[in-house]
Amino acid sequence: MPATLQGVSHHKTCVNGVELHWVEKGSGPLVLLMHGFPEFWWSWRKQIDPLSRNFRVVAVDMRGFNESEKPATGYDTTTLAKDIRDLIDHLGEPAYVAGHDWGGIIAYQLAMDWPNRVKKLAILNAPHPDAWIQGWLTHAEQQRKSWYVFFNLLPDFPEENYKAQFHNGTVRLARVMPPEDVAIYREAFEKPGVAKAAVNYYRELVKQIPERRGKMPNRITCPVRVLWGCRDVALDPIVNDIAANWINDMEIFYFPKAWHWVAFEKPRAVTRHLREFFQ
Repeated sequence: MPATLQGVSHHKTCVNGVELHWVEKGSGPLVLLMHGFPEFWWSWRKQIDPLSRNFRVVAVDMRGFNESEKPATGYDTTTLAKDIRDLIDHLGEPAYVAGHDWGGIIAYQLAMDWPNRVKKLAILNAPHPDAWIQGWLTHAEQQRKSWYVFFNLLPDFPEENYKAQFHNGTVRLARVMPPEDVAIYREAFEKPGVAKAAVNYYRELVKQIPERRGKMPNRITCPVRVLWGCRDVALDPIVNDIAANWINDMEIFYFPKAWHWVAFEKPRAVTRHLREFFQ
């Protein structure tokens, strides 16, 4: 069953050498929404319509996911951030940016590398890439929670394992979403090339550890608001404490009973935060 959402328009364009797909709704200041693993633009389905009453809302399929192109390369954080930089340029104005999971990691990279493209940054259960690296190197709890990242370094097997998890209902997002929603994500994830592209995000981040571990990241100068589900099994809040050292203006709101998919689990609260923060 294909994902649908009333009133959105679908678009594609080539940016940074890759064709990206996105949906759009509303008018006003630009809000760009970036999804995580193993999702696509539809992860923002509960925010798009209410935000579109005040904003021009764009929810993108990241490189390698769903209807966007799935090249063999380009899954390092710098290239992925360039994709979004060029999409923002194509859309014609700097954006209020919200990112979840991998979308948040790349949103952090975007704000570090091209601060003039980001007005404000909202992060949902996603680590600053350098904070994740430092957390993995120095904090036992984040090390324990990161085991799967290194599992993803195996050739080919992780891709088939995630497909199997969708089939047997053990994929992590099935903990909080109904079967009909999981089926929509499964259909998107099973498109040719998606699984390998999605796992390559992890492989490329690990390759960056030697270069980034001793390097001071660029400061983030735009305001940052973090919305964090405390029951996340993959990320420890220590990554927020570490990231705060490199961000001029950061506020964090914790949701004690939410897991990793806070936009789905707490949709009204997340929408309220985004609308208030981006005004």
